[in-house]
Amino acid sequence: MRVLRKLPARTLQPSVVTIGCFDGIHLGHRRILNEVVMLAAGLGLRSVVVTFEPHPLAVLQPDEQPSMLTTSSEKIDLLGRAGINTTVILKFSSKLACKPAEWFVRKVLLERLAMRRLVIGYDFRFGRGRHGSPSYVEALGERMDFGVDIIPPVTYLGSPISSTRVRTAILRGDVASAAEMLGRPYSFTALVVRGEGRGRRLSFPTANLSLRSQSKIVPAKGVYGVRVRIGNRIYRGALYIGSKPTFESSGGTIEVYVVGGRQSLYGKRVGIEFIKRLRDERRFRSERELMRAIDADVGKVLEVVAI
Repeated sequence: MRVLRKLPARTLQPSVVTIGCFDGIHLGHRRILNEVVMLAAGLGLRSVVVTFEPHPLAVLQPDEQPSMLTTSSEKIDLLGRAGINTTVILKFSSKLACKPAEWFVRKVLLERLAMRRLVIGYDFRFGRGRHGSPSYVEALGERMDFGVDIIPPVTYLGSPISSTRVRTAILRGDVASAAEMLGRPYSFTALVVRGEGRGRRLSFPTANLSLRSQSKIVPAKGVYGVRVRIGNRIYRGALYIGSKPTFESSGGTIEVYVVGGRQSLYGKRVGIEFIKRLRDERRFRSERELMRAIDADVGKVLEVVAI
């Protein structure tokens, strides 16, 4: 997949285009992307995604900027796997936000991307004042001679899937529902750093994790059954997010016990896929009680995490 971080110097080959933030590339996004790829293949055109960085709310309403489901590199990887030919990543700014929807369609989509057909979600809006609604775009298409396809929502438990809904599920620890809406487990990449060594003393040596991207959303405190990717190998793991209340620690921590992993992980990057939340964060009366709880957690991991 070709990735452009600004508009192309020359007009692209004729294309089928979609626009959006596409954070998470959830099942609703994937339905849109599938339509773009199929239409482009059927018409002999290029499939193009136009997306934005940073997230528009970071510019328009900084106090409401959400934590992200995908980093830029993760999003690019997922778009490539979906079969998109070209992704154009535009820098979102207050200047761009002030441009009318018609200007964006004419100057960007038609003149620079040679758009022949536009595919958008049922609730997508863009341009100054978010004036570019699906009905408005359909009217532009008739006037400017390009096709418009409006994609209906993909639902989960009776309601439309959205990036906001996935974030909400993750923030409350419901990583299983998040996976249903994403079509894959929620994941992040982390660097293994040195900790206090308590896990080794408790016979459950854990790897202390520092997130590769601080913008990524972190699930609610508690213990999770996860898959741990180390190089080309996949392990089961029990991952803890919390503040170590048993040891009266106020600092937050993310650490994972890799089931069957024996090698030193210090300085390595590991991938974490969240499968199921096992329990809340708890304060235990003694290290012995904590060890019994961890042993029970590992037993649950073996039941719920497939590799």
